[in-house]
Amino acid sequence: MHELTFIELMKISLVMPVLLVLSIVLVMVFLERWIFFTRMARVDASLFKRVKQAVREKKLKEAQQIASGGRGLLAQALEAELDAAQTGSREEIDTVLTLYYQRVQALLSRRLGIFGTLSFISPLLGLLGTVLGVMRAFRDLALSGSGGPTIVAAGISEALIATAAGIAVAVSAALIYNYFNFRLKYVLNSLNLFGQEILLLVVSGKEI
Repeated sequence: MHELTFIELMKISLVMPVLLVLSIVLVMVFLERWIFFTRMARVDASLFKRVKQAVREKKLKEAQQIASGGRGLLAQALEAELDAAQTGSREEIDTVLTLYYQRVQALLSRRLGIFGTLSFISPLLGLLGTVLGVMRAFRDLALSGSGGPTIVAAGISEALIATAAGIAVAVSAALIYNYFNFRLKYVLNSLNLFGQEILLLVVSGKEI
């Protein structure tokens, strides 16, 4: 089989242009999520240590100012918790922490379902493209009335490219999905840990 050009690849099956569009969507959503996670999903342990030290010294206003100087959703959550700690009860602090936990989870999990969907449907689309390509190869062979195994093999090998393309998109989507999910869990666990430590210090003066 000769080396296929991009145009010839797209003509192998009707599924190939669809897989191309899905791969473009995959790249665009990945870049958007990566930029968002880089900016907003930061876990600054040094910032938390400074906030914790200020809370330990009963300087809640100073601790809030330190948190406000941080970047990302975690810093915003700590700032809101410390603001509530200055005027509210334990229940109010708990409520603020819970609301920010849900907010962070919602913002970071946005569009991640696209990766899961692509990892599921891409191999199926690739298989569909291969089946259609094989059907076309045999139909062309029947219409020509001539040829042999070599011609059939060439047509099938070209059709299998659709399956390979579908698997490539699916594997990429699955890897990206798992990567962002691991980062999401890490941020949420850090938020829960930091928030509870601050709450414990504010309410009882104890720390873990």
